[in-house]
Amino acid sequence: MPVDLHCHTTVSDGALSPAELTRLAASRGLSMLAITDHDAIDALDEARHSAPPGLEILSGAELTVHVADREAHILAYGIDAAQPALRAALADLARKREARAREIVSRLIELGVEIEFSDVQAASGAGTIARPHVARALVERGHAGSLDEAFRRWLGRHAPAFVPKEALSPRDAFDLIKQAGGVGSLAHPGTFRRDDLIPMLVESGLEALEVRHTEHSTARMRHYEALAHDLDLLPTGGSDFHGTPGHRSRLGTPAVPDEWAAALVARIHTPR
Repeated sequence: MPVDLHCHTTVSDGALSPAELTRLAASRGLSMLAITDHDAIDALDEARHSAPPGLEILSGAELTVHVADREAHILAYGIDAAQPALRAALADLARKREARAREIVSRLIELGVEIEFSDVQAASGAGTIARPHVARALVERGHAGSLDEAFRRWLGRHAPAFVPKEALSPRDAFDLIKQAGGVGSLAHPGTFRRDDLIPMLVESGLEALEVRHTEHSTARMRHYEALAHDLDLLPTGGSDFHGTPGHRSRLGTPAVPDEWAAALVARIHTPR
């Protein structure tokens, strides 16, 4: 049965609530769903309470790290949501995300853009604030025709209102994941575009590699499956589903082999 090991809810920058996401997953026939909100684990209780029989919810989060002046995303699987060090780190990251968003809004105002931080808060709802919420506020205010345009014109790395995000070091991220009993996988390495840095992440504690992803071509998937084998990393995969307009991901696609999910769960439950 299909599994999806990478998706987001309204707790971060997804469009569906945890309950809505589990209903969609059940309608697609999924047997396992890993919810990997950005720097947040608050969707887990609602997802587990709303999941129908036959749908297993795997705890997760997507953490940002800086490696060699590059930003990489680490999927933390099987983490204990009650682990104190993890909860403290995520609370600190949430505060830093809000501070970053406030600085972005200040820069936009300096650039003559009519926007208020309350617009961003409204776009995020109860979720952890992220740049996509600023982008939504810009679209709502008429300063961009789409989220993509908002990033190109205002928020992207080379745009005038860009503010770098504070992030964990790889070592700190993997230490947190292991303290919480989890396994770390490098998300969408095809968009990271620095295969030469992956061995450095392995030295810091990386245990898995997201081979199958919406943004990976068939050739890319074959390449990363071979790389995972060469580096003795578990292969993982997922849609990176957000459910937002214009996002090309589809829940449950690309297909993730059952044996990959089984190997991941076995690693989570094996003392290391």
